[in-house]
Amino acid sequence: MSDASEQDVYSMLARLWSGPVWGWMDHMPGGESFQKILKENLSEEEARALLDVPVKPVPLDFTTLDEIAAESSFPREELERILDGIAARGLLWTRKTEDGKKAYAILKSGYGFSQTFYWKGEKTPHAERMLELERDRELVSAYRDFHTTVATKAYRYVPTTEAIDPQWQNVYPTDTIERVIEKATKIALVHCPCRVSYEMRKGKSCGHSTDVCVKLNSLAEAVINAGLAREISREEALEVMRKADREGLVHFTDNAADGMLHICNCCGDACWNVRPIRLRQVPRDMLMATYFLRQTDEDRCTGCETCAEICPVAAVKIEDGVARVDIDWCIGCGVCVPRCPSDAIRLVEKEKKPVQAASFAELHTRINEERAARRKQ
Repeated sequence: MSDASEQDVYSMLARLWSGPVWGWMDHMPGGESFQKILKENLSEEEARALLDVPVKPVPLDFTTLDEIAAESSFPREELERILDGIAARGLLWTRKTEDGKKAYAILKSGYGFSQTFYWKGEKTPHAERMLELERDRELVSAYRDFHTTVATKAYRYVPTTEAIDPQWQNVYPTDTIERVIEKATKIALVHCPCRVSYEMRKGKSCGHSTDVCVKLNSLAEAVINAGLAREISREEALEVMRKADREGLVHFTDNAADGMLHICNCCGDACWNVRPIRLRQVPRDMLMATYFLRQTDEDRCTGCETCAEICPVAAVKIEDGVARVDIDWCIGCGVCVPRCPSDAIRLVEKEKKPVQAASFAELHTRINEERAARRKQ
């Protein structure tokens, strides 16, 4: 175990986690804001035990209890007790390996930290306190930097299936959202942390459902084990997608061809990725991977304004009686396509497409390499 006898254990944990968990650069190691969150959630004993759990480049990459205990000064049984207590509160992922061994993984940004406080949809005093701490300018800036300072994007928008030309359906990179669900080995349903926290901040709903956030594979298993979610069937997951489509929500998943862990259904009012684009705070391509753009057949368009009203990023305006799209801000979600009464809209593939990783592990290995290169600059 790391020697924390002469140093504040929360400072040490914040320093250990600041880069790999939050993606901070060297000028913000062990940030005070992060330490406050750690102190609110972990006893000193728990923080010391977590110093022994490896923080790996790929989220949900588990380390067995035996491996952790071999490097720890805690006796194995005591270490297991402490780690299980943390995991029971949804602050550490746990699972059994294929050969039946207990294993753990640190929560990382976008993969539990800080969504764990809101996934159950409960507006508790603790959740409100976490929301207050997360609104600190240091953390807001760190979270945005996490997604915008590397070329490879962790997530990609997936158009609603009705908007996808059938000829694309078996062609990279256009897996439909149904295909993503079909490939999953386990599926869980949680509440949208963006909308839950929005309701706590604003005291009102943004008008969209919160129970539309789907987790897949190892992340699904982790949130179920932590008591943060319920397991659902593929048909239930598909119904969630249909509900999201009816509400005009935007699908996104991990920017990989295989092994995806997320399907989020986002809106322009509350969600961390669509809202900043809608408000023109962050350029689209700095934040998310997009593979399509909208095109309007002006001869067919009647200027009815339906697409302008539904566009989640406000990228459509009616000019000279026709709908025109700002292609610098369009996210290619396809929400507008099935709603057009004159069949005047279609999606086209972007000429300059982002790079999609072949697997989830490759995606995050590449992202971590890019962050490491930035830190050396």
